[in-house]
Amino acid sequence: MASYEDLDAFKACHQLALAVHTLTEGLDEIDPELSAQLWGAALIAPSRIARGSAFRNRKMFWACVDRSLAALYEIEYHLKMGYTMGLISQEEHHHLESLRGRAVFYSVKLVMDLIAPPPPPDPEDTAKA
Repeated sequence: MASYEDLDAFKACHQLALAVHTLTEGLDEIDPELSAQLWGAALIAPSRIARGSAFRNRKMFWACVDRSLAALYEIEYHLKMGYTMGLISQEEHHHLESLRGRAVFYSVKLVMDLIAPPPPPDPEDTAKA
């Protein structure tokens, strides 16, 4: 299994987390609760993928990526709330939503790969053992 750092879902979630961190640095003084909730969800998305990859069990990995998806939708809500309240500019909202959408795409793709049956073992690998 590939390292979590090589997974597109992790890369997209990590990029989103870095962008959210930049936003929350300024948001902290205006609305610390929203900032903390947004940052917490952004931190969970990539960290659950990293955790799941360590299990080496497809069902456990799937459950962790599912939690990443939940965090990504929580981020969507927090961004909408911040934008609606005038705390996040339209440009910031659009940029972060674009990154979030990319993270959702790759996370769903990873979930689909994890729920698909594993490929059969390569007969050449079995013969070598």
